[in-house]
Amino acid sequence: MSDFTKASEYEKEFDPRLYLETYFHLGSGSLADDFLRFTLANFHRVFTSGGVTGNTLIDIGTGPSIYQLLSAPESFTEIIVTWYTQRELKELQKWMNKDPDAFDWLSIVKHVCDMEGNSGDYGKKEDTLRGKIQQVLHCDVSKTNPLEPVVLPKADCLTAAVCLEAACRSQDSYITALKNLSNLLKPEGHLLLAGDLGANYYEVGANKVFSLAVSETSLKNALSKSGYAIRELVTFGKPEDATYDTSDYEGFYFLHAQKSKV
Repeated sequence: MSDFTKASEYEKEFDPRLYLETYFHLGSGSLADDFLRFTLANFHRVFTSGGVTGNTLIDIGTGPSIYQLLSAPESFTEIIVTWYTQRELKELQKWMNKDPDAFDWLSIVKHVCDMEGNSGDYGKKEDTLRGKIQQVLHCDVSKTNPLEPVVLPKADCLTAAVCLEAACRSQDSYITALKNLSNLLKPEGHLLLAGDLGANYYEVGANKVFSLAVSETSLKNALSKSGYAIRELVTFGKPEDATYDTSDYEGFYFLHAQKSKV
């Protein structure tokens, strides 16, 4: 087995539209309700704190998802989004182009607007994000330059939500991916990660999509070995009364780190 998930095998297991329909209607009662509230609150808090700002933010493994970026536009001049498979790109482009067949993010956009005290400005929130997105690039975290062949000025911030656990098949490849991503980031630039703890898979339809099981310990080890200093690691455990069984996850995490000065 490769240390990194190949695009062909990921595309075979992962239907991006079914993924969105399964997990991204806030209030549906799926495990994603807990994940989304936890993750959106942390991105909102970090981006509105004033400590994570700059010119360029690159989102790693955006794929079909935009939820992780909804609180970012006020803090950055430009946002670059990335994709790994053509099916992901197709879904992302539908949203970018306001295609009538694009996934409806209203429940999540509404939640973010309510957190920000901007109830009712739902369409404006999505349009603001669209306006800040300057490039849509292919990304492969197994490469020294994950955006190859494009070479960009170093970014102020990288974000990745439920991405590296899908891309990396081992702890070693996870560390390699983090080192590769650091090549996109300025010294002391910010890295924001969100994902599942202890998950070996999550279901998308009849398919069980691979996930690298990570823990607080493995995350701290990986960040330390790849040249980052952790500023914050927040976790949320699986509720004892949870009845959903579409993943064997144990909880969620949100991590804020900074690249070393050198």
